[in-house]
Amino acid sequence: MIRVLVVESDPSLAWLYREELQDAGFSVGVCQNLTSALARMRDKPAHVLVTDLNSVGENPDCWLPSLRAVFNGPVLALGELRKQCREGIPVVPKTSDLGPLIKSLRGHALRARWYAAAGNC
Repeated sequence: MIRVLVVESDPSLAWLYREELQDAGFSVGVCQNLTSALARMRDKPAHVLVTDLNSVGENPDCWLPSLRAVFNGPVLALGELRKQCREGIPVVPKTSDLGPLIKSLRGHALRARWYAAAGNC
């Protein structure tokens, strides 16, 4: 099963993401901040990290180095599409329609699992 870790500080949105993503077939963990997400990634790595830009900060230069120290997999940012996230992190619209997020997650997760299975081929 594809493991997704969501960083979302709003409890009601965290609940929505957990429920909808589980219904879509993902194993989902939720953390309220990047510090707890980093600790969780050390113990039980996810295949994909989804983070709300408001929960971690809109400037990835501030948080991406800490994340990359423990997780080198795909990261999806939730936010406004007009705000592009640097460092090649795709931004998915933060709306109640999780269709675009689920579609993006499936693509990123499948690539991550493929690379993990292929190793250094």
